Amino acid sequence: MKQRGFTLIEVLLAITLLSMILAMAVGGLRAAQRASTTGEAVIEQTNNLRVVHQFVRRQLSLAQALIIEQEEDDEFPIRFIGDKDWVRFVAPMPGYLSYGGAYVQQLAIEPGPNGRELVFYYAMLNGYEPGEIEDTEGIVLLDGLNGGEFWYLSEDPETLQPLWDNVWEMVDQLPMAVELDLDVERENRMVWPTLSAVVRVDTERPVRQRVIESGADLLIPRRNPRR
Repeated sequence: MKQRGFTLIEVLLAITLLSMILAMAVGGLRAAQRASTTGEAVIEQTNNLRVVHQFVRRQLSLAQALIIEQEEDDEFPIRFIGDKDWVRFVAPMPGYLSYGGAYVQQLAIEPGPNGRELVFYYAMLNGYEPGEIEDTEGIVLLDGLNGGEFWYLSEDPETLQPLWDNVWEMVDQLPMAVELDLDVERENRMVWPTLSAVVRVDTERPVRQRVIESGADLLIPRRNPRR
């Protein structure tokens, strides 16, 4: 008996179906690869955000009332100074970044190639000269920021009530707390959790001790920002 073969139409139909199946399979593999890559990127960004958040909180909370600089004709030495875009203080460094001892440290929100950046500077306090920290090479902690601002918790001189301000002018004293707000909203909806670091009280400093009586003191309404 003569066996019947495949017609040209049947062969073309089979090839077309096979091509569609292969195209769907390749598309699925590419989608899975993109999802995996995106997921890894989100995890990396989230981990980086968490590490930076913890590092900044730790350094600010360890601020000490040590003199950064003082001119002969200045009445008050500089122990802590800050503005809405930067803050400078003295604190110990993590062991993996230093040789021990106190360091002058600065956190600054600066323009960068991809938006604004959170940059960290440091220099040894021992032998520190005014302006020395500006000559050091900063470490970019976060980039691609839309903006950001530092806030400082102190006491209103008239009412003696806690008050947030975005400029720290009592340079011979330490604030009760420092807050850092950053706009890091990304397409993946990742945001920066508001950071409020309570500055530890140094019982040896020559200024009046101030106490945060409760966590509610960190929620005091802010003074109108200075422009």
